[in-house]
Amino acid sequence: METKEQKQFYVVVNGQRVEVTEEVYRAYVRPVRAQQRTKKRNKRCKVKGERFGLVRCHGDCSKCEYAISGKALGGAEQSLEALTESGVEPLCAQDLEEEFINRQSYEEKISILRPAIRSLNKRQQYIIKEIYVNGKTREEIAKDLGVDGSAVRHALQRILVSLRKFFKEK
Repeated sequence: METKEQKQFYVVVNGQRVEVTEEVYRAYVRPVRAQQRTKKRNKRCKVKGERFGLVRCHGDCSKCEYAISGKALGGAEQSLEALTESGVEPLCAQDLEEEFINRQSYEEKISILRPAIRSLNKRQQYIIKEIYVNGKTREEIAKDLGVDGSAVRHALQRILVSLRKFFKEK
């Protein structure tokens, strides 16, 4: 029986077997095996479990009576009726159009706002990002910057004034 020290590891490169260390072999094989597991798992459908809601079926969906009947969720092909019965509501054309318009207007606003934010200095950008993106309070930002809370309040006021000027000029 081979011990771990005697074991040899090979990787096929351009059709040739190349001997490698165990670490290199494991690093090479890990993503390949993960992809194989994901592919195998995705073949299995989700079925309603007794205690835990949806669970993965352990059989092959092509042979599973539950999947063939159309009652399974995921894995096997399903009809629109089966999806609707399971609680999935399809989007109508009006909802899709509304979502598209909302997304476009959001992107327009962002494209206008980006140059304004870039016109600020790094500290001002940091304050804006922490307040409006990360949801921090002025007191938290004051601790991060090592200043008084009123300094952050005054800085925020100056930032908003400069942003208003930027948009008036445009």
